[in-house]
Amino acid sequence: MTERLSYDIARQAAEATLEIARAEGLKVCVTVVDSSGAVKVLLKDDGAAPIGVETSRRKAYTAAVMHLPTAEFAEFGKDSHLIDSQLLAIPGGHPIVTDTDEVIGGIGVGGALAATDDRLAADGLKSIAALLA
Repeated sequence: MTERLSYDIARQAAEATLEIARAEGLKVCVTVVDSSGAVKVLLKDDGAAPIGVETSRRKAYTAAVMHLPTAEFAEFGKDSHLIDSQLLAIPGGHPIVTDTDEVIGGIGVGGALAATDDRLAADGLKSIAALLA
């Protein structure tokens, strides 16, 4: 069975997201995970805060396993640690969804303000939209 989220697609999403952040003068971390939440790609920009590594990973994980953006999960997931200690109820993570509505992974951004992380993750997904068809 071929894995739905290839390394190449994961890498392209992470690199595009990092480039968008750099164009705005932001230093962030970007993580892309598969549908089970396992890391496919993790990029930490020069000068990005170390905490961004873990927050980007947990945001990507949450988006993938919960099948929704972490901003939405944050609305009801305030006690998420009771469910799964890896879940993070902070905006900045988005599921990676095919054109047939299959969740094949997640992308998470950490290192900027939550709303900025969220926008960057969404913009990074736009860069691979054609590859998800």
